[in-house]
Amino acid sequence: MAAAFLRRATLLIWTAGLAGCGGSAGAPPGGPATPLPSSSPGLATIDGIVGQNYPEAFGVELAIYKGGALKYAHGYGLRDRGLPDTFPAAPNIWRTQPVDQTLNLPRGVFVPDQNTIFELASVSKEFTAAAILVLQQDGKLSTSDPLSKYFPTFPSGDSISLLQLIQHSSGLVDYNNFGTTPDFSAAYVAFLQNGQTDYQPIIDRLAQFPLQFVPGSAYSYSNSNYLLLGVIVAKVSGMPFGAFLQQRIFQPLGMTQTHQGYPSSPVTDFALGYGDVGAGPRRGWQSNLQWLAGPGGLTSTVGDLDKWDRAVRQPGSVFGAQALNAMFAPGAYPQSYGTYAAGWFISTLEGRPYVWHDGAFEGFQTMNASFPGDDIEIIILTNDGTGLDPYYMVPQLYDVAKTL
Repeated sequence: MAAAFLRRATLLIWTAGLAGCGGSAGAPPGGPATPLPSSSPGLATIDGIVGQNYPEAFGVELAIYKGGALKYAHGYGLRDRGLPDTFPAAPNIWRTQPVDQTLNLPRGVFVPDQNTIFELASVSKEFTAAAILVLQQDGKLSTSDPLSKYFPTFPSGDSISLLQLIQHSSGLVDYNNFGTTPDFSAAYVAFLQNGQTDYQPIIDRLAQFPLQFVPGSAYSYSNSNYLLLGVIVAKVSGMPFGAFLQQRIFQPLGMTQTHQGYPSSPVTDFALGYGDVGAGPRRGWQSNLQWLAGPGGLTSTVGDLDKWDRAVRQPGSVFGAQALNAMFAPGAYPQSYGTYAAGWFISTLEGRPYVWHDGAFEGFQTMNASFPGDDIEIIILTNDGTGLDPYYMVPQLYDVAKTL
């Protein structure tokens, strides 16, 4: 899989030149892995895989589940490098307050653990697509609906279906871009001015750009698709997007550490984003998770993602069989790394079914990988925005996971 794809398939990659709950306060560095003892060959192998791919101090929380049981969980590096903070020289385009100040987090040199909350980046798309499928299950919309049903004046809205948004075959340009074409800087300013609740300035700006191709004729990953889907969820449900997720997905599944946006105080165990572009590790400017709501605005933990992964394996209280079939039905345009379905890439690894989604933006890279035929999940959450995409570690970790 080409690295170029991984950069396109994420939200906003850390770059110095960008223009445009619960849990403890942290364990001391070197905290124990669980549940494998330190003498386990599997533990030694996993430690080596992580150590080969990540700088020692960058935070990584890795969890492996098999047969519904936690087989391995360990925090590497630091979720908080302590004070003083050094931020990038590039301006703070987000104009946001650092999350440690917003949440009044205790600061210090802390390692991540199973209760550490990370920003999920594009792994959030799994939940946005699922929200649409829940509404379809309720009979309140259909994925065959045209975009014009929800945005009557949007150009070419009659020719773009919700399914094409879900599967990235709409042809829409990506709105999460500043300073270069397509430039959404002015839309972001307007979004801030309206209290970050009205997405119309973004939609109006998106309408000014021609489609990249005839809808349904090609695949091109674009965060704009999932921005619109999140807005449609709010329109149809009559409640804010995050409230719908909370009511219909997070609460029924017991995902108490998952939120659209940042959790409310008091929270102590939260990962801060960092990156190194040649001047040493620095804090990342705080991304705006309301701007990124549908495509990448969630925060969560490895344990909550396991609850999610298990819930989408078979029909249950949230999803019926028809919704799950739609969730994992691949689109029409396979790529070398997989075919996009509804918030998941559908692929194979070593001839076995493999479904996944990665994510990245300033200070964070994430991976949620599931192997349904083996009943294995590999969840990797990092606060390193400049290191290896955790996608690349999954094949090695999968080989170890099969032996646990």
